[in-house]
Amino acid sequence: MPNPIPLGVFGFPAGHILSPVLHNKAAEELGLDYHYLAYEVHPDYLEEAVRGARAMGFRGLTITIPHKVAVVKFMDELSEDARLMGAVNTIIFEEDGRLIGHNTDGIGWLRFLEETTGEHPREKKCLVLGAGGAARAIAVKIAQCGAAHLEIRNRTYEKAMELAHFVEKSVPSSKVKGGGLDDLYSAADGCEIIVNTTSLGMWGNAERMATPPIPEDAIPNGCICSDAVYIPPDTEFLKAARRAGAQIVHGTGWLVYQAAAAWKMWTGVDMPTDIVMEVLHEALELRLGIEG
Repeated sequence: MPNPIPLGVFGFPAGHILSPVLHNKAAEELGLDYHYLAYEVHPDYLEEAVRGARAMGFRGLTITIPHKVAVVKFMDELSEDARLMGAVNTIIFEEDGRLIGHNTDGIGWLRFLEETTGEHPREKKCLVLGAGGAARAIAVKIAQCGAAHLEIRNRTYEKAMELAHFVEKSVPSSKVKGGGLDDLYSAADGCEIIVNTTSLGMWGNAERMATPPIPEDAIPNGCICSDAVYIPPDTEFLKAARRAGAQIVHGTGWLVYQAAAAWKMWTGVDMPTDIVMEVLHEALELRLGIEG
């Protein structure tokens, strides 16, 4: 009996990664012979690890923190999103040995946003909180969608400005402004979509977990609030947004839908997202229960 087709995720550290839960459940439900594992890869050995995966017959890889930008130079070809975002989170190993780099963060977020709210960033005023890798992917996708205006705010002013300039260069038709966290009330005023890509609200540090990335009374009534944080699923930001009368979009959906886009590239089959979402929530409840 042949071995399952290998898939995996490279990160550093890797102990917290839940991607194997998603992809292995999809393989089980669909009766497909794939097996997905998490690998802790030190940045110094990233190239060797990627080349080794190709030699071992991997069909694909997920690339996560801190490797998304560094891995770009090892690709033979980039998708449009990966090129525009300057980062790769999904690799396809072609039969001829070529490595194709994709980025599913933006499209995964967009598809879940549309499914959850029925809305789209086109012609909307949007605010992205944070300026890291996730912010880059979302900011570029929002700009690609034709947002009326995009504001990027970050604790480090220079990083927000750098990302704003990056987005404007990547999507020349975009209207982007960067800034610090000194006046989030004016930044959020009239916003129709607010996306948190910072780690505020994430499980593991009581103070950060209890701190929303934006004051509750700055959140406009009726806007859409989306969070990249998925541990816990219901963050302080989303709780505040709900109280403020906003629509909320959970980070768990973003995680599942970016994974679903990668899964379809590797297998040619749609991921059963409803079932995968259920098993993700079960895994999160178990983890939170153990660590709590």
